[in-house]
Amino acid sequence: MAAKKQLPQAVAAASGHTKMGEEKLIIRSEKVRFIDVLSMLFLRRPITSYAFVEAGDRTAADFGSTPGDWLVALTQLIQKALDAAYYPALVIGAVVEFLLNFVALNNGILGIFLNIFRCKLVIPHRDAPNFRSMIGLIDGRTELKPLPAGGGPEDRRLQVVGVSAAGSDDYYVDVESGGGGGSSTGTAAVPLVQQQYVNGRLIRLRTFSVFEVSMMAAKIAYENAAYIENVVNNVWKFHFVGFYNCWNKFVGDHTTQAFVFTDKANDASVIVVSFRGTEPFNMRDWSTDVNLSWLGMGVLGHVHVGFLKALGLQEEDGKDAAKAFPKAAPNAVAGKPLAYYTLREELRAQLKKHPNANVVITGHSLGGALAAIFPALLAFHGERDILDRLLSVVTYGQPRVGDKVFAAYVRGNVPVEPLRVVYRYDVVPRVPFDAPPVAEFAHGGTCVYFDGWYKGREIANGGDAPNPNYFNPRYLLSMYGNAWGDLFKGAFLWTKEGKDYREGAVSLLYRATGLLVPGIASHSPRDYVNAVRLGSVVVAGKEEEVV
Repeated sequence: MAAKKQLPQAVAAASGHTKMGEEKLIIRSEKVRFIDVLSMLFLRRPITSYAFVEAGDRTAADFGSTPGDWLVALTQLIQKALDAAYYPALVIGAVVEFLLNFVALNNGILGIFLNIFRCKLVIPHRDAPNFRSMIGLIDGRTELKPLPAGGGPEDRRLQVVGVSAAGSDDYYVDVESGGGGGSSTGTAAVPLVQQQYVNGRLIRLRTFSVFEVSMMAAKIAYENAAYIENVVNNVWKFHFVGFYNCWNKFVGDHTTQAFVFTDKANDASVIVVSFRGTEPFNMRDWSTDVNLSWLGMGVLGHVHVGFLKALGLQEEDGKDAAKAFPKAAPNAVAGKPLAYYTLREELRAQLKKHPNANVVITGHSLGGALAAIFPALLAFHGERDILDRLLSVVTYGQPRVGDKVFAAYVRGNVPVEPLRVVYRYDVVPRVPFDAPPVAEFAHGGTCVYFDGWYKGREIANGGDAPNPNYFNPRYLLSMYGNAWGDLFKGAFLWTKEGKDYREGAVSLLYRATGLLVPGIASHSPRDYVNAVRLGSVVVAGKEEEVV
């Protein structure tokens, strides 16, 4: 979480900006041939001359004879491979998840035989509250870890967001802009998420770090609606508002999922929006992450077109940004809600219902990308009623979503500085590749980068983690060394930190994929949860623990 910033009253609205039809680069990966990849590598033809590239007039003029470089060619090869694996991966994933749930729900192989004998065999159903996705099978933890009530040596706090104790019974965040000792434009005190059990009287009060709640929300966003509702209501004792399965008109499918909850059913203090991320066996999600296509969105700059589509983009070839992503919601189609408009209306309703509540937006992986763009669109549309109540934007393992103009727009128009958490050589924050001038993707906000032993450091002003484009050979030994270190740590961390950190066979097998492709295993939400709970961050020359 980062500081609330003092913004001018006038926020850029969606009208009257530079037309976008001239500025776009859409790469149709399904039209790319192998000979095209060879041509990009060796013949160096202008990138806009290929039949699979759709460029706006201004973009074509700006690029001139600029060829596609090796990163562009590599991206096309990766996308072709992902496209080819799409259906096989879906089938394999469905079978693997069913079998693992089948074993787990029947308490192991022996339990299957016992349940057959007792006629109590449990058959998994994908929509049931006890069915876990691959992410849930890798890390099945659902309990929130509260902050200690009395402070002292067990008090864990992340100074990049200025957490300080305000008393013996609860904690407050002293929000300081700039972070890490930079210049401050003011401070404010806001409560952390609090939870109380009431049965005629106050039984106990538990206080949670926003990092803890946001990361766990980002993790369970991968699960089905019934699972999420059960965890929010019955495990966390919060209030589940709704699960939203949203339409992507360009894909022709419900590709975007998110859920909303509050800390209390009445007079809530926090409203959380969590977007689902890249699913391990969904190759379309992975292809979206690496796609280099972008749209010019006026004052927003160049924005990743795949993520815009997931949120509800209306036209990728429109003449201006307001037409591509209008402020007014398009005519509703039954069963085809659009993520941005649906969640915007839900937030309005919840903020009206809970006048003292603030908003937290979060997501892991692709979900982090949507969480990063969502408040930018709110600012673009002048949605001050929501922006003025924004408490925090925290993303985990988030891919790049726009260029430096987009990052600057967010910095100047969104009242909180987004915080990106990156674990080790996680591949997803390093895509889509920054391949100028074809695709000038850049991160924004403040990055908190953790190494494999949960030692972190702050990287301000949109700075990148080491090996920003992932394929630098200088990092090869370090990446494979880290993969081995993570596997070793995963096997033995519980001996130091306790049973909550014991990893099962599924998690360790997933870590072993890092021995083949370093950075894949580091993308697991498990390490992000561990980093939030166990990590320490060096800020302004001091090392502080993470809440």
